[in-house]
Amino acid sequence: MPRRSWRISASWSVIEGGLGLTFTMIKTERLLVPITSVIIILLLALFHMMQSGRYHLVMSVFDGDTILLDDNRRIRLIGVEAPALQSPYGDKDHFGKESKKYLASLILNKKVSLTITDTQKDGFGSIPAFVYLGDVLVNGRVIRDGWARSSRIFHHTYGDLFTAYEREAHSRGLGMWKQQKKTDNDETYDRDRN
Repeated sequence: MPRRSWRISASWSVIEGGLGLTFTMIKTERLLVPITSVIIILLLALFHMMQSGRYHLVMSVFDGDTILLDDNRRIRLIGVEAPALQSPYGDKDHFGKESKKYLASLILNKKVSLTITDTQKDGFGSIPAFVYLGDVLVNGRVIRDGWARSSRIFHHTYGDLFTAYEREAHSRGLGMWKQQKKTDNDETYDRDRN
């Protein structure tokens, strides 16, 4: 009886920030089937390890726009300007504690993923990043719910969206805007934010 043979080929590809793995099985030796199973298991374990590296546990929340991850990186939410808890000038902003508490309620002790557009640290040693909790962009959520302003210091992809979130939160009196609800005749808010 003729001997059967199988050949296996594998190819890797990058798909939307993740890795794709494709296997094709063609005839090869009988001993290779168990070996192939072991290889597949090892590759799947490697794939799992690489995917789990994309998520980080939030260990601490410093204020309404800065967090500490399980790998000891300090992350600053891009496009977010939360009220300060402390300042080198001695003043702290109203709602600083509330903003920090809100961000902590969203992501403290939870796994998040990041999109880092610039690895250059800011003056406080933080890496600017977009932070995601599942499919929720935390940067935008904090602004949309009224616990931070949209920062216009640096241009970024979501700048216009974050500005719209801030205006909506302000007009609806959400979060820190609850006591400062904009009236139809109040132009001060628009003038100060432009």
